Amino acid sequence: MTKNINFKFFRYLELPSTNEEMKSLISKDLSEFSVVITKHQYAGKGQKGNSWESEKGKNLTFSLFLKPVFVLASNQFIISKIVCLGILDFLRKYSKDFLIKWPNDIYYKDLKIGGILIENSLYTNVIGSSIIGIGLNINQEKFISDAQNPVSLFNIVNQEFDLKSTLDEILENIYTYYDQIKDESSFFEIDKKYLNNLYRNEGWYDYKDEKGIFKARISGISEYGQLVLCKENGQEQTYSFKEVEFLL
Repeated sequence: MTKNINFKFFRYLELPSTNEEMKSLISKDLSEFSVVITKHQYAGKGQKGNSWESEKGKNLTFSLFLKPVFVLASNQFIISKIVCLGILDFLRKYSKDFLIKWPNDIYYKDLKIGGILIENSLYTNVIGSSIIGIGLNINQEKFISDAQNPVSLFNIVNQEFDLKSTLDEILENIYTYYDQIKDESSFFEIDKKYLNNLYRNEGWYDYKDEKGIFKARISGISEYGQLVLCKENGQEQTYSFKEVEFLL
């Protein structure tokens, strides 16, 4: 139980996907702030079908159910922002080198420690519900998949963490931000904090789109959550998810 609210936990030894299990529970009149968590998620997915490796019992793999009906559909990327910031607030206790890689990965320097998959269901012009799937590498020491650049909190600080207390703290952080966005005037500060904590938010780097490799800098995030890049010729271009690749 966190300080501000009772989360309802559904715990499993293993699941293919916590998001998919959450979807099956929703039909049973699931209450807001329900959490599906498993010790072993063996078919977890990221954005656009990317796979996620997680050693059994070593990491956090869970999904959170929210009903943000106070958020307009046009503002739905604010959910991604508050989830990323909630996780980042926990990790920043251990290093200032944790950042958010657009749109919703968590990085340590150039290494990926976490990923988030948010599936919103819209009701007329608002968000009826959100299923927020989170995979966060906590105690895993070695990674055996062909993932490009995984890292765990254990790898970084050489310390094992209690998964239950870690989960409680992250949920508390997310809820704190969630409570804030009930007042739309909070969006400006949240937008600013998200942008200030973006991976590669300063400097020029290589990117790749359908036309090839180019050098650019991040100039902002659109109101719809798209990445805005400024190219060397001064031209700005806006990208949706999976339309541009960060070259490491």
